[in-house]
Amino acid sequence: MHNLDRSIAEWRKDMSRTRGLGPDTLDELESHLRETIHALVESGIPEPEALQRAISQLGPAGDVTAEFQKLSPATWLPVKIVRVIAGVLSLVIVADMVLFFQQHAWDAWLCAHVFAQALGHVAEVMLWVLGICFVIQRSFEDFSTRRAEALVRVVHVLTAWACGFTLLTIIFGMGYSQRTWGRLWNWHPTEISGLCVLLWRAGFLAVQRFRRPSVRSLFVASLAGNSIVLTSVYGLVLFALQVHVYDRAILAHWPFLLILAVNALLILVGLAPAGWLRWRRGVVS
Repeated sequence: MHNLDRSIAEWRKDMSRTRGLGPDTLDELESHLRETIHALVESGIPEPEALQRAISQLGPAGDVTAEFQKLSPATWLPVKIVRVIAGVLSLVIVADMVLFFQQHAWDAWLCAHVFAQALGHVAEVMLWVLGICFVIQRSFEDFSTRRAEALVRVVHVLTAWACGFTLLTIIFGMGYSQRTWGRLWNWHPTEISGLCVLLWRAGFLAVQRFRRPSVRSLFVASLAGNSIVLTSVYGLVLFALQVHVYDRAILAHWPFLLILAVNALLILVGLAPAGWLRWRRGVVS
């Protein structure tokens, strides 16, 4: 059995190098492989030969990936909508920046800084929208393994997009600061805010790369991240207006507080078991 486990571990390692086979898919394939080996051994075939037969029946990695892609479900509707919205918003931002730059004597560093910041916020909004859709749908039914893996890749792409443009935002801002004030970094609240956002997004991206969290964890973290980014950006407005959390004037900024409250509620809903609303509906009926 020890040799069998080692052989399966080596097989899994080889399969993991194939693009398109995520951890959950590999778990499913390994389970199927072990069931086949067990059935062959029960029929009287030696274990080493049973292993080779089971691997042969499963097929090479390329064929397995192709079959799983055929069986993959259609792209989740919110992802399709988000792609269209992201494309439209990006084009609008590009056109608006070009027109504005032509009509005003803006510094090139500042223009690039604002452009990169806007595109970074687009990715953040897309993650937020998908997080809301995910939490709502999961409350009625859980996602299939293949769809969950596809959504993990979507979150990774959007996080990388947001992180990359946040880094560019800081770099272009440093260029503008050097040209305007003769220093690359001034420790201004806006610079500290941008640095905090970059650290959050880079950390979130690193966790996805090395820890491989579940799709639920990713979307719940995306909702929490939206609150972090919103606070770091909009909090500067409150700071500039010298509004304190215990001051009644903060109530005038109710949209900011409302989004934070909604995010907190959605995070709690996201932590609930999958299909909990369907279960409740069945109990009531």
